[in-house]
Amino acid sequence: MTKSHVLSGIRWTLATTVIRRVITLALFYFVAKWLSQEDLGVFREYCLVLGLFSVVSSLSLDFHYIIERRQNQVSLIALWQLAIVSSVVGFILLSLASGWLGSLYQSEVLAKLLRYASIFLVIEVLRRTVRAMASRQLQFRELALGETWNVVFYSVLTLVALYFHRSVWVYVIAFYLGNLFETAYLWQLNQTSISRALKQAAGRMGLWLKVLKCNKVFVTQATLVSFINQVASNAPVLILGMLVEPRYIGLYFFASTLVGVPVGMFNAAVGQVFFPVFAGKKDGDIAGMAKRYLRLVGNLGLPLLLLFSFVMMYAVKWLFGDKWFGAVPLIPTMFIIYGGSLYVNPIGGIPFIKRKAGWELGWNILSFIIKVVAMLAGLIVTFQLALFAFAMASALMSVSFYLMSMHMLGVSLKKTLGRVLLSFVPVMVLGILLLLIAILLPGTAVFMAIVICLLLLVMLDVISKGQLRADLKLLLRTEN
Repeated sequence: MTKSHVLSGIRWTLATTVIRRVITLALFYFVAKWLSQEDLGVFREYCLVLGLFSVVSSLSLDFHYIIERRQNQVSLIALWQLAIVSSVVGFILLSLASGWLGSLYQSEVLAKLLRYASIFLVIEVLRRTVRAMASRQLQFRELALGETWNVVFYSVLTLVALYFHRSVWVYVIAFYLGNLFETAYLWQLNQTSISRALKQAAGRMGLWLKVLKCNKVFVTQATLVSFINQVASNAPVLILGMLVEPRYIGLYFFASTLVGVPVGMFNAAVGQVFFPVFAGKKDGDIAGMAKRYLRLVGNLGLPLLLLFSFVMMYAVKWLFGDKWFGAVPLIPTMFIIYGGSLYVNPIGGIPFIKRKAGWELGWNILSFIIKVVAMLAGLIVTFQLALFAFAMASALMSVSFYLMSMHMLGVSLKKTLGRVLLSFVPVMVLGILLLLIAILLPGTAVFMAIVICLLLLVMLDVISKGQLRADLKLLLRTEN
């Protein structure tokens, strides 16, 4: 693995991320126009329920396979055995539990989706498996292309099908057929390795149980970490969804999609490069890359995300009409949530790499408790306050995770905290300026916000003596 190979992978993932972001946002325009608030709420609940089953089904053998350096082929065989067994068992359990889950989330539509479309869980488990193989082989370009073809395929299918039949069923089926397309693409690229692993898996039945037993501490902690983190980060859907009507979840999903699409795809694109790369690095090298990434978050990521959120607040009514105007007050909350998430990704894999999943498990349990308590306390007043309280707790815990990860690498907490606090300064300055613009120049607020943000970025580069441009080279082109 060479430096140019890593940087090339990053460039590919980021370039295709931009393409996917544009396509996804364009598709979402039509989806939000053609489907109701309740439809989007049900769609999000369905995806997250499948996601939770998928996390549990893998039992973290995909993470183990990526970081295992000695018995890699054994780990791969075990991974495929577990994928086949768990996907079938999970499909049956999810189908049987569909009625109960539908009642829990106050939606008969969700119950029917889970009853008749739980087969998509098999696709999700297989997709996790082939993606783990591609990550282990450092196939960054192939992963990026697979995700991009996925988005293109399901977007075209969704547009055509929704035009004739406007139902949440269409959106669900098209979305998971896109995941199937990506799975097939990555499968074909690694067909030889997969065929060999499947043949060996057939002849070594029960190997996955032995691998799980030998690594029981790691897989138990890692699975609990992934599960709790999934629930904690999606608590507004998974927990509030039990207490409010699906249409409220639809509003949340709408606002989170507008703000979260660029962030989520950026995190996924960069994270799938950095996690396997970190797995082969020394602590000092990982800390250096994490420090550099933190500078990018503070000097570029947060200001641009704030600008994007500000523009979206003005664009919602113009683009989507009055139906989604109720989501506008939620956009600042989404900025807090997704802005905080930038401090976790892509360094989120450090506890796994250091094989200290217990640390992250403790952090996740504490984080889950704090987020849920804050959210439920806010719900006593209003749904919006519940989301805001959840956002503030999420941002606080995201920063604490970064501090914990740097401590694992032996970096001084005092220095790390100073760097984190410094990363807040640009976005705080921009936030004050945008607030003044919104109050004093409402008619030209969007134009002035863009100008102010660009000027701020130029000033940051000048003050740092070109450091911002130097850091961008990590993402945009190969450095000599």
